[in-house]
This record gives sequence, structure tokens and C-alpha cells, in this order.
Amino acid sequence: MSENIIGIDIGSSKICAAAGKLDKSGKLKIVGESSVKCTGVKKGLIVDIDDTSECIKKCVTQLEGLIGENIEEAYISFPGVISELIGSKGIIAVSSVDREIKENDIKRVIKAAKDVTVESEKEIVGIIPNQYVIDGHDEIKDPLGMSGLRLELDAQLVVAQSTEVSNMLKSFNQAGIKINGIVFEPMAESEVALKSEEFEMGTALIDIGSDTSNISIFKDGNIVYNDHIPLGGDAITNDIAQCLKVPYSQAEFLKIEYGITGHDAKNNTLIQIKSEFDNAIKVDLNILKQIIEARIEEILLLIDKKMRKSGKYNGVSGIVILGGGISLFERIEELGKNLFEKPFRVAVIPYTESSNHIYASAIGVVQDVSDRLKTKKNGEEVTLKNSKNALLRKNKIKKEIEEDDDDIQEEYNSLMSKIKKFLTEFF
Repeated sequence: MSENIIGIDIGSSKICAAAGKLDKSGKLKIVGESSVKCTGVKKGLIVDIDDTSECIKKCVTQLEGLIGENIEEAYISFPGVISELIGSKGIIAVSSVDREIKENDIKRVIKAAKDVTVESEKEIVGIIPNQYVIDGHDEIKDPLGMSGLRLELDAQLVVAQSTEVSNMLKSFNQAGIKINGIVFEPMAESEVALKSEEFEMGTALIDIGSDTSNISIFKDGNIVYNDHIPLGGDAITNDIAQCLKVPYSQAEFLKIEYGITGHDAKNNTLIQIKSEFDNAIKVDLNILKQIIEARIEEILLLIDKKMRKSGKYNGVSGIVILGGGISLFERIEELGKNLFEKPFRVAVIPYTESSNHIYASAIGVVQDVSDRLKTKKNGEEVTLKNSKNALLRKNKIKKEIEEDDDDIQEEYNSLMSKIKKFLTEFF
């Protein structure tokens, strides 16, 4: 049996994988990372099983070359966009004569908490224990070995659209990868992005992807909120392409090479690039940075509005941002602190020397599984149907997005005034 733990993340634009193993001292070491662009996923939803499975194969093959062994099974991250979180409670009488709580009692109370009816088109894919209660004494994380007459469990049920779960399973099955277990993507990311005290004090973790930005709030050691807005880094690329009349590929290059990762804008700094039909055009670096900043500000403002509507905003003491591109923008921390009026920082991902966040979720999955292998708490099996950290919640996929569309459009119209200034110049 391989010592390597494989974590795979299906993002909006990439499939990312990481391999790690525990050394002799029990410390996790990441031994390989790989990523492949994928067009089979849109806004967290699998829209092309064949393309997604092929990308999974390519990503795994790359990782196999790095670690020098075949990969046939893995743990995966599960996006919150296709799931919801429902509160539930289970209550049982402790079965043993000596009233010591054993593994079977924990399994029974978990089963009791899962004994609820969900909508016909959905299914329960996991359960997250928030706390156990023994004879009225709460805030117990691990009741194994303790004594009591009655055991209760306050938990969150992981519920997802059956079709979306099926599409994900089919994609991995078609790729020849057995799924050993799942970890909720925000929880996986929090494993590597948040400090231990941030879990307790109230922290929002923002992951800005290519076409969605996910928002998770952690408080008192639990995830208490998860949602998203349908905007990400691709919106910046589209703005650049439209404003500067350059092909999308060139706009992406400009965004990464000049707008985000460096190159100070000086007066009258011009960049010459090829446009359509091999025509050369000159781009004002100051204008480029203003276009990028206007869209980043819009995304952050919409995230702020979403959090305020959640009712959890006052409990947020600080904000941590993740993202392969926007987190690298030179003024992101300054913008974040000014807009949110709260402590704001860019996440630092351990185990990797680069500042790239694209592997955060895959590495987080490996971290989560390795922690459970070390502790082996409650003898838990890491399976798709019952994974302790399969923290999935609903963003109320259809209805809520439709309801929020009007609010987002209204906010969008007002915030686009900055970009319109550029449009009038270039069209």
C-alpha cells in the first residue's frame, strides 16, 4: 500500500492534485503537485464529464511522474456550490452496562442525526459533528471513552443535488480513480490558509476563483456560513479584452504579466502587444491597472454585501483571501482593509515555496486526511457517505442566485461607472 496521500481538487478552470506523506516524526511532507486546465467545469458544476475525466487523467499522470508510482485512488475536495448544509440532532441512550461511550454509540447517534427526510432530487452525502452532548454537558468534541446515560449530537448534514454528485462520481470513475473520501473545499482550504486562533475568533475565508468567489465564515472552531458570488478573475480578463480591444488570450497575459504580478506603472508607460490580424497595439500600463483595480473593487464590495446579508458579519474579526491571481495584486491588502474595515491578509500556503494558491484545496485535502490518520479519532472511516470533514452547505443554488441576481446587477451597474470611463475612450 502506498504511503502517499493523494488529494484532488476540481476547480472552475483547473484540475489540481497534490501528493503527501507522513515522515518518521509524523510531519506531513508534500512530495508533488500538478495541475491541468479544464473546460468541463463551469462555476463549480461539471458540464462535460468526458472532458473533466480526461483532465483528471492528465493531472494524475503528471503527478505519477513526479512521485514515481501509479495512482489509483484519491481523496477529493467537494465544492460548496453544489451542496447545502442542514442542521440536525441525534439522541440515543448509551448501550453499555458500565455507561462508557464506545465507537458503536457514536455510530448510532450519527445514524440518528442522519435520519431525516430530504427533497427527492437531493441526497445526504455526509455529516459534520459540531458538538456532542453527554447528559446535558455540551461542547464535547470527542465523547469516546467518556461516561454517560444519554448521548446527543448537534450536527450539520451535507446535502447535495443527486445529479451533481453523480456527475462528479462518473468523472472520477471514468478516469479510473477510486474516491476514498471527500473534504468540503472551504474546509480543505482552511486547513492550510487559516491559523488555529482564526478558527475560534471569527474569520472569513475568501477564495476568488476564475468565475466564482467563495465566502466561508469560521467561528468557535466550526464553519458557520458558506456562499459565493458568480464573479471571479475571468471578469477582469473580459474587461481588459473589451476595453483595450485585444484577444482574450492577450488580455489574460496582460492581467497576469503586467497588471497583477508586478511592473510598476510609471507616467506614459506603454506596452506593445500583438492584437488581431497580427496588428501591434500599445497599451497604457496605468489604464490597465485602473481597469483591473476597478473590477477587483467591485468583487470585494459584492462579497462585503453578501456577508452583511448573511447575519454573520458582526462576528467576523478578520478576513483572509485566497486566489491564484487576485491575491497577487499588488494593492490587494490595501483595498481589502479599506473596503471591509477589518484586518485583511493574503493567505500563506505551507508546504510550497511559491505564492501560488491554486494548490491550496488539494494540499488541504492531504492535510486533513493526514491529520485523521495520525489521530484516528473515533475509528472513523473516511468515506463519501460519512466523512467528518465533508462540510457542505447550500448557497441555495437556483432560487437564491436568481434572487441575488437583481441585487448583484444593481450593484454592478453602479460600480461599473469606473470601467465605463475606459469604455468611452476605447470604443
